[in-house]
Amino acid sequence: MHKKNIGFIFYSVLAFLLFGFGISLQLKAAIGQSVLNALAITLTALFPLKVGTILNGINSLFFITYLLLRKTQLNYKDGIQILATLTNGWVINFFVYQVLSTFSAETYVFRVILYLLGLLIASVSLGAVLAIGFIKFPLESLCLTINEKYHKKFTAVRMSFDVIFLVLALILTLTTHISSQIREGTVISILLLSPLLGICYNFFHNYWNTED
Repeated sequence: MHKKNIGFIFYSVLAFLLFGFGISLQLKAAIGQSVLNALAITLTALFPLKVGTILNGINSLFFITYLLLRKTQLNYKDGIQILATLTNGWVINFFVYQVLSTFSAETYVFRVILYLLGLLIASVSLGAVLAIGFIKFPLESLCLTINEKYHKKFTAVRMSFDVIFLVLALILTLTTHISSQIREGTVISILLLSPLLGICYNFFHNYWNTED
């Protein structure tokens, strides 16, 4: 295998692990979550499952839907995506329930800082993963497929999913009286995630193109 490809694989795996760590920090901050994570946390109150396991289930549904819409045979990239989907949940569970199990942010200011740090780490690492393109995420793959198949704007499709996650989380919260995960962290994520991700993606994309 080409030395450069080995390097990309290494950076992808490292960034992938850091992405899970960044998500875990946001979860531990407990000031509300991005809409998908808010839905996952809400479901953990209804089912005896860990948050990473719930995310695995949701992402698996995205992946199956993606395959059904694509209507082509599986290839090695699909295998990588399946492995990445399952590993992402395991990584989050490892950080949340083992590495950070005894860690707690005592003050509100510290929790906000922790959330922002987690968001920054997740944005930088996800930007690197997407720029390399070796590992893909089921939701983004599904959105791209819908974009190509039905000629819908990618951003509109992605935002539509966020609206669905938000509505589901709110319905579950209101009907089961579970503590709401739609809070200030959700607003911070909506305002900062896309701009940060765009900046990080462009940086890594331009950096590796320059290296070429």
